Amino acid sequence: MKLVMRLVFAAALGVLLSAAAYAEQDNSDFYYSGPLDSMTGRPVSLAPAQTQVRLSEGMYYDFDRRAYAYPVGNGVYEVYASVADGMIVTGSVTIFADGAVNLEVYRDGEALEAAELGELSQIGDYMVSAKSGDSTESLFGFRIIGPETNLSGGYGMPMGFYILDAEFEGEEAFYERSYIAMQEEGAYHIEYICPANELKYTLETTIDRTPPQIALEGRRDETGCFRSAVDVTGLQRGDTVSMTYNDASARFPMDGHLPDSGIYTLRVTDSAGNTAVEQFTILVYFDLNSLIFFALICASLAGVLGYMLYKRKKLKVM
Repeated sequence: MKLVMRLVFAAALGVLLSAAAYAEQDNSDFYYSGPLDSMTGRPVSLAPAQTQVRLSEGMYYDFDRRAYAYPVGNGVYEVYASVADGMIVTGSVTIFADGAVNLEVYRDGEALEAAELGELSQIGDYMVSAKSGDSTESLFGFRIIGPETNLSGGYGMPMGFYILDAEFEGEEAFYERSYIAMQEEGAYHIEYICPANELKYTLETTIDRTPPQIALEGRRDETGCFRSAVDVTGLQRGDTVSMTYNDASARFPMDGHLPDSGIYTLRVTDSAGNTAVEQFTILVYFDLNSLIFFALICASLAGVLGYMLYKRKKLKVM
């Protein structure tokens, strides 16, 4: 009888131990403390590696190439870029494509030469299209700005991005999830993220919409024309000056001194992109150097005339 009881007890204990082992194995995920995949709920270590993630109908992020991809020709080819459609950046932008795709890139409406493509760094608004076969597809656009810019309005986030934090002049700035107004002049610091690829971006720039404050110094008459040389003052570091003289392109002198009579047009653009235009006329005038030169000519003529009169008088006496 005791032997039978021992056998029954051993069998029951074995069943209990097996059930406990099965329960522990079946609920092993419960004891996993690492990150879980949001789609499957399984540990990330058990989920397949993600190679791309779609952000919009015409754009996805390629993790292998570390670039935003834009399908061309019904998805047969791709154009890749370091920026998403609609981004504003202060650094350079890289663009490359599959061999069968011909890129067409425009900066401020002007087509760039093939040699300029690849890494783009000049300030401006860019539009990128791709020609595959007989068709041309408009793909994406972006803007490159400088440390100072006359950007109008604000910054609307590209699709799939949202703002994490923003500051204006070192203080917390008001912003919406996908937009920040940048109406006031001053320094902005904006941090935003693309949750799909977990990439964070920062935009730092100073809004400046004040045109260059240049001045023309000289002697004006009642009509506004100058009757003297003109000195251009007020130019700042980073300003660029283009000039026409009598409707022809001319070189602007480093010292800003314009002595010649004629019609001038000056176009001054600062580093933020603001432009000031001055048009003026310098009439024929006599300055000190001109008067001295004129006096020397008169003296020379007087000397020649006196000599001729002397010789003539001497001839008569003889």
